[in-house]
Amino acid sequence: MRRFSGILCVVAMISAGLCWMVYRSVREQAARAAPDAVGALRPERPHDDAASPQLLAMQRELAELRHQVRAQAQREPGETPPAEPPRARDPRTDPEARAESERARHEAIAGVDAAFRGEAMDPRWSATASSTIQTAFASDDKLRPLARGVECRSRTCRVEIADDGSAELNKGLPEIAMRVGRELPNAVYDRVQGADGTPRQIIYFSR
Repeated sequence: MRRFSGILCVVAMISAGLCWMVYRSVREQAARAAPDAVGALRPERPHDDAASPQLLAMQRELAELRHQVRAQAQREPGETPPAEPPRARDPRTDPEARAESERARHEAIAGVDAAFRGEAMDPRWSATASSTIQTAFASDDKLRPLARGVECRSRTCRVEIADDGSAELNKGLPEIAMRVGRELPNAVYDRVQGADGTPRQIIYFSR
C-alpha cells in the first residue's frame, strides 16, 4: 500500500512538472509573437531545443508510472507472486526420495533382465563372449573363486558373482569391466539374494 501511494505521489509530481514545462513553452511562443510598444515586432529569440529532450523524457517516465499504477490497481488485495516450483528431493538426505530412486533402479534392472531373457541365442557370439569374460575372471586370483556362472545370448551376457562384501570385490569389478570393455562396453550392476540366501552381484555385459 505504501509503495502504491508513493507511485501516485511521483505521478502527481511529474504531471505538475510536465504541465509547467508546457505552460512555459506556450508563454514563450506567445511573447515572441506579440508586438512591442512602438509597433515593431520584437526580434525572434533563438529556439531553445534543450527543453525538448527533457519534455520527452518526462513524458516517457510519466507513461511508465501510469502503467505501474494501473497494474497495481488491478492486482487484488493480498495477492502474492506465484510460488517457485518445489526443488527436487535429494535421495542422499530424503528417505522417500531414496526409496523412489531404489524402486526406479529395480524397475530398470527388471527391464534389462527381461530384454536378456527375450534375446535369441547366437551360439558363435555366445561362445566368444563367454570366453572373454571367463578369461578376465581367471586373471584375477581374488575374483576367480567368486564367479558362479556366465550366460551369453546374442548381445548380452549375464554374470553371477558371490558377494562376500570384501573391498577386493568392489575394487576388482571395475577392472573386470575394463578387461572386457572392448567386446562388451556396456555394464549394468545389481545386487540380489541367491537361491541359497547368500548375496549375489549380477552384471549384465552387452555389446
